[in-house]
Amino acid sequence: MTSKNEVKLAYVLAGIFLVVGVLCYAAFSATPPEEPIRLALQASTGRVVFDHQTHAQDYGLECGACHHHPMDASETQSCGVCHNLPEDGSAPSSCLDCHDPEDFDISTVPNRADAFHGQCAGCHLNNGAGPMKDDCGLCHVR
Repeated sequence: MTSKNEVKLAYVLAGIFLVVGVLCYAAFSATPPEEPIRLALQASTGRVVFDHQTHAQDYGLECGACHHHPMDASETQSCGVCHNLPEDGSAPSSCLDCHDPEDFDISTVPNRADAFHGQCAGCHLNNGAGPMKDDCGLCHVR
């Protein structure tokens, strides 16, 4: 039989290991990648997982192939910066950074899901690669 002191020692050591483990995990966290690896998008037709790393590295697509606005930006932006439309029908402030409100028709800007779908489906159809028009289940998963 174990003595009470041995049980106490076991609990103290377990507590110390737990604290050291948490501190090490917090202090030496992994460096996030410069580019996203995968994007998970929720759509009404099911979740869509876009493998950014495969498209950028394996297929050799340049950033401008997908990140098309603004054309003169030195850094690409998340699609949601422009394609996250307010429900009141107004233009997001990010649009007004480049566009004059009088010359800008917010009704022509697709929402984020439609922008992604148009970009992805259009690229697949134009290049004859990847999931095509009737292969929706290859991208949209439940």
